[in-house]
Parts: sequence; C-alpha cells; structure tokens
Amino acid sequence: MPCSAAEPGPAGGPGPAEDEGSAVVEFVALGTLLLVPVVYFVLTVAQVQAGAFAVVAAAQQGSQVLAGAEPGELAAADLSAAAQLAAADQGFGPEQLAVRLECSDGSCTGPGAVATVHTTLEVPLPLVPGFTDLEVAVLTSSATVVPGRYG
Repeated sequence: MPCSAAEPGPAGGPGPAEDEGSAVVEFVALGTLLLVPVVYFVLTVAQVQAGAFAVVAAAQQGSQVLAGAEPGELAAADLSAAAQLAAADQGFGPEQLAVRLECSDGSCTGPGAVATVHTTLEVPLPLVPGFTDLEVAVLTSSATVVPGRYG
C-alpha cells in the first residue's frame, strides 16, 4: 500500500513528498564546502613550491654573478639585482627577498676566496591582501662559489 504525502513513511520517517528536491542543494552545498578548502590548499602548496624554486634560483644567480666578477669589481647591487630577478621570475617581489653575502676574505673575489650567497624568502598566503603579515613559510638557500681561484 503506497504512502500518501500526509502519511508518515516507514519507521516514522518523512513521507515521499517531504523528501523531494534536496539532493541537488545538498550536492552543491557539500561540493562547495569541500572543494574550496582543497583548492586553497593546492594554491598554498603551489605558492610554497614557487618560493622554493625562487630562493634556490636567487642564490644560484647571485653566486654566478659573483663568480663572473673581476677582482675589485664586485658590486652588491649587481648581486642583489640578479637574485631579485630570479625571484621575480616566480612572482615574488624584492621586498620578500633578503640577500646576504659572506666571504672568507674581505674582497670575495681574490685568489682562493670562498664566497657564500645566502637568500631568504618570505612566502605569503595566496589570495590574502598585502596589508597583512601572514606568511606560509620562510625559505632559505645558499650557494657557495670560489670566484678568484687563479687571480
């Protein structure tokens, strides 16, 4: 015997008329509630990966500028510009990158000098306005070079 809309369903549940039409709403609502955090997580992981590429490339480019410099011609601005260009390729601004040079002797370009370029990059949360100070990670990298081996 079929149930009418006014009669309760089996085990006291809602009748057939009271249970119609909510599957689409539930699917869209649950799909949105589950999809938005997953997409944001993927964006965050991609941002951190881009930061990792940027910080390593910045250290490598800085050390290559250092290796190609003639003794006495090293300019910190050139080193910093090369590192910032490498970070900009991955979408990071110069204010997010810090470059530090460490030398075994004072000149960094003399014979037998060992120079290390340290880079630090602050990776912000994606889709968050710039006036906040929220960061996902602070990434560091270093590259060591012996620029003036034969002087």
